[in-house]
Amino acid sequence: MLTIFPAPALILTALLLLPGPALAQAAQVAAGAMPVIVAASTSARDNVDLEIIGSGSAQHSVVIFPAVAGEVVEVAFVTGQAVRAGQVLLRLLDRQERLAVELASAQVDAAKVLADRYEATRGTGAVPDRVLDEALAVLRAARITLAQARVALADRVVLAPFAGIVGLSDIERGDRVTTGSALTTIDDRRVLLIDFAVPEPYLARIAPGHLIAAVNPAYPDRSFAGKVSGIDSRVDPVSRNVRVRASVANTADLLRPGMSFAVRLSMPGKTFVSVPELALQWGRDGSFVWVIREGKSAKVAVRPVRRTSGHVLVDGALTSGETVVVEGVQRLREGSDVRVVGKPADSSAAR
Repeated sequence: MLTIFPAPALILTALLLLPGPALAQAAQVAAGAMPVIVAASTSARDNVDLEIIGSGSAQHSVVIFPAVAGEVVEVAFVTGQAVRAGQVLLRLLDRQERLAVELASAQVDAAKVLADRYEATRGTGAVPDRVLDEALAVLRAARITLAQARVALADRVVLAPFAGIVGLSDIERGDRVTTGSALTTIDDRRVLLIDFAVPEPYLARIAPGHLIAAVNPAYPDRSFAGKVSGIDSRVDPVSRNVRVRASVANTADLLRPGMSFAVRLSMPGKTFVSVPELALQWGRDGSFVWVIREGKSAKVAVRPVRRTSGHVLVDGALTSGETVVVEGVQRLREGSDVRVVGKPADSSAAR
């Protein structure tokens, strides 16, 4: 005679025949536990490495122009020469100016003799005070004329304003130049300045003294160390970048003003919890992740900080090492029973 068991009895008999782990898993299914794939959250620093194109310039750089027009009688430099501050670079014809200095000097001597003679009679009444005052005024005017003549003579000589390297020049002896004629350039390139633009979000991470590394195409296998020497006082409202200047020692004199550089900055950041990208969800109230706590699902609100290598750095009430759900999140509710299926997702990249 065939015996038919009721349906609940069949289920109970089947469960009793299962081994231990399978029995527990089957019990979870019977109880409505949601299957999920999980991963362990980790901690990671929000470090940022930037590489930005910059342009180099000398710490002191000028184009030399004559103060006055005239004929060149001496060119006292050659291209590439190192000059010191105050060194003569060029002389203009100065016959007229020398004569003017001699004439003014003679006028000073004559005016001084007359003034001294009148001064010797002061108080005797021999020479009225008005005449003595006029003689002193003439002496003062003669001295001013002499000073002006000497300035005009000095303007016929072009001097190096600071120590540096002289650039190319097309000026030769016999040329006539004007105040608009560019004679040459001088660059003090012992220290090279590199200007580059940093995006606004990273402005708070840099400060004067921040170390940088610069690479130039002429020396691709060599890195030049430097540091930030200045940050602009404003952010460009169009590009949303801030101009930054770094100084690089050029003791070997390998670098030149105008060179391009790949500027590399390493900017350390705060430590955050890192979760796989699949774990980050978005809802009506913003972003969140599902966390497994005591076998049940918990919804934790987080703020994404930055994405990196398949993971997201988040800020919120989440601690490193907690188990987060990466797959199976669609049917989860707050406090739902869950069961983990498959292997935990690899989170080594976040470390």
